[in-house]
Amino acid sequence: MRLDIPTLAVVTVFVTALLGALLLFAGLQNRALRAPVTWGLAFLLCAIGTALVAVRGMVPDWLSIQFANVLVLVGLGLIWLGARQFDGRETRPVMVAIAPALWLAACTVPDIVADINARTIVASALAAGVAFAAGAEIWRGRAEPLLSRWPTVVTLAVYAGVMFARVPLTYMLPQPAGAYHLTASALYPSLSFGTLLFAVVLAFLLLNMTKERSELRHKTAALVDSLTGVANRRAFLAGAQRLAAQQRSDGTVLAMLLFDLDHFKSINDRLGHAAGDAVLMNFAATAIRSLGEGALFGRIGGEEFGAVMRVKDGGEARAIAERVRAAFAAAEQADDVVPTVSIGVALQDEATVTLAALMAAADRALYRAKGKGRNRVVTAASGIADDVEARGWHRLPASA
Repeated sequence: MRLDIPTLAVVTVFVTALLGALLLFAGLQNRALRAPVTWGLAFLLCAIGTALVAVRGMVPDWLSIQFANVLVLVGLGLIWLGARQFDGRETRPVMVAIAPALWLAACTVPDIVADINARTIVASALAAGVAFAAGAEIWRGRAEPLLSRWPTVVTLAVYAGVMFARVPLTYMLPQPAGAYHLTASALYPSLSFGTLLFAVVLAFLLLNMTKERSELRHKTAALVDSLTGVANRRAFLAGAQRLAAQQRSDGTVLAMLLFDLDHFKSINDRLGHAAGDAVLMNFAATAIRSLGEGALFGRIGGEEFGAVMRVKDGGEARAIAERVRAAFAAAEQADDVVPTVSIGVALQDEATVTLAALMAAADRALYRAKGKGRNRVVTAASGIADDVEARGWHRLPASA
């Protein structure tokens, strides 16, 4: 199939500009993310630069050569900058100017200015380097579970590879001396079609990454306590249900720990809610460090927290709880506050088969810890079924 070069050029420019407008619109719709706006500007600049290259011979050479490639390189640089913005890294706008500056410096060399093949090699190498850098920035944020991240990295890597490959191909298929029109390049149809495909795929992936980021944040907000950053009540109960189901299948011992900060109301009344919030955040951080890996920890409500984990026996569960208590009592607090925590511990057994019963047992143990003077760990007696309505705040269905 023979490609009509002028039509292909027009389509490439139009589609790239349209994709840029879509990215801009997506960014303006979600002000929390700056990256889509930056990416939208990148696509628009690349579209203008591509248009100027396509009309070479109809506009001054400085416009269709020097300036056009500056726009394309700045556009690629903005994709790199947007990648840094997307993952919350420090933005360095001055870095975007490096590749365009190198291009303009190369254009001051008479031999490069006079040779279209030399210019092609320089521009291709610079474009490849910037695209590779943009892909590397996206790759650096790979810890975030976004499905579109890896295809985006691959797409930018492929584009960088094609641009690098253009260097030796230009040597093997050089354009004739004095050539300036599109039809003079044997590589232009394939390159233009590849650029169009690259723009469409990359824009789709960037838009999808933005959508996935928004959905992930909404999902996280629904499952994470906004103050302490740990699982909220809903996420904690759901996670505990899963651990309980796993425990029944593999036969391990499941332990429930319930924490209640001692005299927390007096801290709020005496020092204000800001001091109380600091105590809550400090306890959450201390508990996470002390519980270790494999424990599910969350804020159940107010000054009450919970943890569920697999243990060898009751001795290990009590030792873990005591480690949390001691670490929190020793933690440095602001405003001369010396808060402590009471902890109730329960193990799942014949009397606490359901999660509701297990929580009730831990809750009763917690109540005894507070009754014995607070700042202590109390373990629920084995084989004693506690009232699942002990305090009324952890009602669960009997099938839990």
